[in-house]
Amino acid sequence: MTKTVGLLAKSGSKEIASTAKKLYHTIQRQGLTVVPDENLARAHRLPDGKPLSRINTDLLVTVGGDGTVLKAVREMPNPRTPILGVNMGRRGYLTEVDPSGFEDALARWTGGRFQLEKLWKLSASYAGKTIGEGLNEALLTPAVPAKMLSLEISLRGRSFYSARADGLVVATPTGSTAHAFSAGGPVLESSLDNFALAFIAPLQPVRSIVVPVDASLRVSVGRPGPDANLSLDGLLQRPVRAGQTVSFRKSSNSSFFVRFDDTFLQRSLRRLSPERVPV
Repeated sequence: MTKTVGLLAKSGSKEIASTAKKLYHTIQRQGLTVVPDENLARAHRLPDGKPLSRINTDLLVTVGGDGTVLKAVREMPNPRTPILGVNMGRRGYLTEVDPSGFEDALARWTGGRFQLEKLWKLSASYAGKTIGEGLNEALLTPAVPAKMLSLEISLRGRSFYSARADGLVVATPTGSTAHAFSAGGPVLESSLDNFALAFIAPLQPVRSIVVPVDASLRVSVGRPGPDANLSLDGLLQRPVRAGQTVSFRKSSNSSFFVRFDDTFLQRSLRRLSPERVPV
């Protein structure tokens, strides 16, 4: 049976759309069936375009940066579909290859010369109902600009730590190299079952805390202070009023990435090196 490959490209960039069209034909030349996302198909008059939520294939290729990968993780119908990220962003921590290396990468995938890396997601809930999931992080920020949040952290049903800060990042190991790292949080190895809590500009001297995922983590927005907004992987989910509590746990869902050499952590540490920062 012919293998199928989904193709998702970041919208709004002529360069990325042009590259994605070339990758479309590269996939076809290797005897594979291509299912492009509907925006790419419409822009280049490609057949069989579908919304991402209906692209159910053997492999999903993303063309863009980490934001495009996170969109795929959020909207793809089968979370177990492997993702091969083609980097056309800045750092591209979640991506695997540049466009110039795509043809070889695809040949290695069809030949079974690859590894699958499993990265777990967090789940956020309120009043016993799941709000959503994130591969990188949950972010609590003040609903009122220039105001500080009053945050109460509980573990295993007991008050653990109180802080006033401009925000809080609850990161997975994958997200520990993203916003949490920028806020002064630690880098976690990908296989750890821990959250990294990184406070944004806290009044207290503690900037970050590492907690186990099975510790029933709960974060309350306290008074005095403004209400908060909760975002997951950069997408606003819901307001959290002062006095309300959000619970976090390890999701039963994970995301799977095609890798050829380095692990996510190895690649992230290399890309965090100062010499890679563009001038």
